[in-house]
Amino acid sequence: MNTSRYAAASDVGQVRENNEDAALTTDTVWIVADGMGGHAGGEVASRMAVEAAAEVLGDQPADVDLVATAFATAHGRVRDAAHGELAGMGTTMVLACRDADGEVLVGNVGDSRAYLLADGALQQVTTDDNQAEVLLAHGDITAEEARVHPGQYLLTASLGGGQPTPPVPAVHHLPSHAGRLLLCSDGLNSELTDEQIAAGLATEDPAQAATELVQAAVQAGGRDNVTVVVIDL
Repeated sequence: MNTSRYAAASDVGQVRENNEDAALTTDTVWIVADGMGGHAGGEVASRMAVEAAAEVLGDQPADVDLVATAFATAHGRVRDAAHGELAGMGTTMVLACRDADGEVLVGNVGDSRAYLLADGALQQVTTDDNQAEVLLAHGDITAEEARVHPGQYLLTASLGGGQPTPPVPAVHHLPSHAGRLLLCSDGLNSELTDEQIAAGLATEDPAQAATELVQAAVQAGGRDNVTVVVIDL
């Protein structure tokens, strides 16, 4: 049986009044969502998405189809509740879970990310669903330009948000003992460089690493909510 050490941390940041992020951690499922919407919409959307995905995944071994179902269910739950003061609310989401062989499946929609730290090297596992990434893929801008391009705030996919059909998540496979996995809302990577994220993630204890990463992002500006989940695979 594969076991993991994990921890989560979150902060509202220095600018926002409400924390629209949500996180969930169990022995088999780890999720971060970053909500958006007027009034309380963002908070509601992220919480509903996380709860819906966790219900679908449960503690059973997952596969790509089950991960897709988790995202579709979350999308439907948010979309169906998006009326009145919650009209138009949506959320991004990134999650990790294990399959029957103990390997880790990572799925995302939006710009909440997963990173893997292995042998001291940091790798971004997921790809953002935003306009900057589209331009980068087409060769119109460089990776460094994408980091500060205004298109990073223009999502091309999200859960809820008035979209009639659920977006299909990109699902990545990681070996059962791949290293240390980080799930985060964009409040982390919008403030910290990859080098800073790798340094914070290298702290031995997952709880300390999670706390230090969030604190570093807040101290660097904290212009958005910051949420991280750190998992030792």
